Amino acid sequence: MQVKGKSMAPPSAAVSAWSRVRNNYWLMFGLVDGLRVTGNGVLDGNGQSWWVRRCSEVACVQSAPTALKLVRCNNLEVSQISSKDSPQMHVAILQSRGVNLRKLTITAPGSSPNTDGIHIDQSQNVRIADSRIGTGDDCISVSSGSRFVAVDGIECGPGHGVSIGSLGKNGYTAAVEFVDVRNVRFTNTMDGARIKTWEGGQGYAKSISFTNIEFDNVDHPVLIDQFYRDRSVQVGVAISNVTYSNLRGTSSQATAVAFDCSGGGSCTDIHVNYMVITGPGGRRTVARCRNAQVAISGQVYPEIPCRS
Repeated sequence: MQVKGKSMAPPSAAVSAWSRVRNNYWLMFGLVDGLRVTGNGVLDGNGQSWWVRRCSEVACVQSAPTALKLVRCNNLEVSQISSKDSPQMHVAILQSRGVNLRKLTITAPGSSPNTDGIHIDQSQNVRIADSRIGTGDDCISVSSGSRFVAVDGIECGPGHGVSIGSLGKNGYTAAVEFVDVRNVRFTNTMDGARIKTWEGGQGYAKSISFTNIEFDNVDHPVLIDQFYRDRSVQVGVAISNVTYSNLRGTSSQATAVAFDCSGGGSCTDIHVNYMVITGPGGRRTVARCRNAQVAISGQVYPEIPCRS
């Protein structure tokens, strides 16, 4: 599939154009092995017409469509294209294996709702590299059923960072493992390296690493959040074998690191190896811990109060 020029989606007001879409996508490929989507063109999702109507008209009842959805596509490559102003997610990879995403440019205003850049769900052996992503939600999100995911060489901002999750919604069992995030620069994002789970969820997220990460004026640079919606529940998805190596930069908030875990040993085997995150101009920052077991090596600032 060669993408050239600009392809623009119909606006949300074009009811007749969207009434036939039941799966909430604009462009979709399914069950295509060896697919290559490339070119220097732009997919313009015309998202502004959806964002302004969000939860004000009937358009709110059914979620806005994903711009490019790829389902059960093995040995897939998506490269060089640009995605602009998607109504909701820009690129969604579902139930696929052997996926290579590279040299993508994904943009939407920081205020645009639910415009994740790249969403990975129930997929294996996925590589995302050398891309520029700035949206109103996660630059990259890795959801349940995904394993062997590599993220390398990403410029993220604005947005909500690179997120593992959210996992365990409605008590569901989650499974994410072998995720390697490296050489990422976060600029003016809400979050940076984030793992987020719902209360009451089951399953696990394990063998996750964040390496060579830079933060520039990030609200929450390092975050494990097991209380995504409700702080009253003390059961969560088990998070283990998480490593942070060579993280540096600035936090816009005083709390630069937060390991906020539920009880019952749900956050174990967390390692921090060299991390220096200060406030603007070198101002003091702090770290917050709850029910986490953290091993420290090398220079680490702010000081982690929950060392194992």
